[in-house]
Amino acid sequence: MLLDMHHSGRLSDIEPGLYEDARAHVEKLKADYYSLQNPLESRAGSLLIEEIGSVTETVQEIFSIRTRQILDLAFQQIEGQYFDKDEARKMLPAERVMYGQVIDAIEACREALIHGGEIPLTGRGAAAIERADEVEDITAIDGPGEPAAAPPRPVSSPYALVHIRSDMESFMGLDGRVYVLRQGDIVTLPENNADVLCEHDIALNIRLNK
Repeated sequence: MLLDMHHSGRLSDIEPGLYEDARAHVEKLKADYYSLQNPLESRAGSLLIEEIGSVTETVQEIFSIRTRQILDLAFQQIEGQYFDKDEARKMLPAERVMYGQVIDAIEACREALIHGGEIPLTGRGAAAIERADEVEDITAIDGPGEPAAAPPRPVSSPYALVHIRSDMESFMGLDGRVYVLRQGDIVTLPENNADVLCEHDIALNIRLNK
């Protein structure tokens, strides 16, 4: 399916349950991983991690390709160009919602910029812009060459800061993330995973005093 998307350049039919099936398959692979006696040290654990990464990356690429194609369709409709209704029928329900929101957003922006209308600045994109503006304002107050202090980040517990002492196979942590670590890396890991690596002399726990 992914190869077909790359070659055709057009929105293609996909199974309605593709994303749901992929999520279920990844969850099963994670369960299989955690059921192993020593997943970090076994070949079976490494293979499961590789498959989880492969499935996740493939689904993400399918989403990215389809999103770009849907954005192209939305722009074609806005510009009054030829619009293939057959491709519109191939959209999933969530994609149709996104398609409609994109068209509405473009129309509202064009109305505001060309005809002087008002456009409400709302949503996640607006929030990101506002955060960027706040950072610029703080930097301006502090003066050039004096970076503003970053806002405090919430502490996720329990995690441990460790120094990786040797290269190792990729593995999935207790937080569900896949870690690819090399000698010399300094990273935060779930505490249980960090303890296992330290016990095998693969990592060194860095205990910081306040």
